[in-house]
Amino acid sequence: MDPVTITISDLVKGPIAPRANGTWPNVLHTRVEEIVKQMGPAPWSKRIIADERNLVTLIASAPGGGNRPHWHREFDEWWVVLAGTLEWELTGDVVVRARKDDIVWVPRGAVHHIRNVGADLSLRLAVAMPPAMHYFSPCEQCGYDDDGPREWCV
Repeated sequence: MDPVTITISDLVKGPIAPRANGTWPNVLHTRVEEIVKQMGPAPWSKRIIADERNLVTLIASAPGGGNRPHWHREFDEWWVVLAGTLEWELTGDVVVRARKDDIVWVPRGAVHHIRNVGADLSLRLAVAMPPAMHYFSPCEQCGYDDDGPREWCV
């Protein structure tokens, strides 16, 4: 596997006032409730933070909804569950069920298929590393199949 080089082109020499945008990504203060109202019914995703090392995305799934099973070569990924009940189906027949206030971490290389298994809207805050290449792969548990690399997606 080839090493990944991260280039930080914007270095500061000391304390400075925060540089933030008036619109996403990289707004200094974000209210989840406002994003949910703005985005409307699930499914949707909204990029909250994007810089050289972080991609933070708020993701909403309706009951029964979720993502396509995939894995990452260069980075681990983790989520904070903000609402609902989600299930992660992972390589090796591992299943993790998480609810509001839970944190789920999946190491690089593990296929993960995330589904809303509750009766209500689910919200999760995903934290990844750019460029966040997704390699789609069949889910061992449910058999969902869509292979090949893609840019970041829900």
